[in-house]
Amino acid sequence: MITLYDKYGGFDTFSAVVGNFYQKILDSEELAPYFESVNMEKLMSHQTQFIATALGGPDKYANVDLQAVHARYKITVPHFNEVVELLGESLGEASVEQADIATIITLVSGLMDQITSSE
Repeated sequence: MITLYDKYGGFDTFSAVVGNFYQKILDSEELAPYFESVNMEKLMSHQTQFIATALGGPDKYANVDLQAVHARYKITVPHFNEVVELLGESLGEASVEQADIATIITLVSGLMDQITSSE
């Protein structure tokens, strides 16, 4: 069975998607403040590994408590939704098929409760 990771060219493709995705985030007036003190190179590396693993690539992503990692940022649901929208745009710009984008967005959306703050 071919994975989404393999279908779209593996690590290099998703590394480019993540780079484009974070540029969109940094261009967003609403989202950029969350990343002011973040090591973007390290974050993009982790995000690329996470997406690669989630899509069937090599499992190099350490199991991390997403809630603990994101709690200090107090991410709102609207901001999470904007991030998901920008991810979808980035995937589309990388010629990922709409059905596969929907699959990826569903996977990411399922993490909302672990990433957003209830405060």
